[in-house]
Amino acid sequence: MEEFLHTLYAYAQENRVPRYLQTPEYRRAACGLEEGWEMFRSTLTTEQKRKLDILLSQEWEVGHLEDEASFAAALSIGLDLSRL
Repeated sequence: MEEFLHTLYAYAQENRVPRYLQTPEYRRAACGLEEGWEMFRSTLTTEQKRKLDILLSQEWEVGHLEDEASFAAALSIGLDLSRL
């Protein structure tokens, strides 16, 4: 069952999620965030950049796990609702 959830999650991320992110608000927020990070990183030393990259990688992993858990919960809710 766990493998099925991972496969379904990957499918949703690749084929369904992008269309929900095709909004001007998302593009504007993502662009602004990227520009802000680039400006911030340009002020860091090499060692600070390395440490930041490690922290961001850990943060990404936690966010990914939370995203997968939210997906599994939403799928479970959808299945429960379909039984009503």
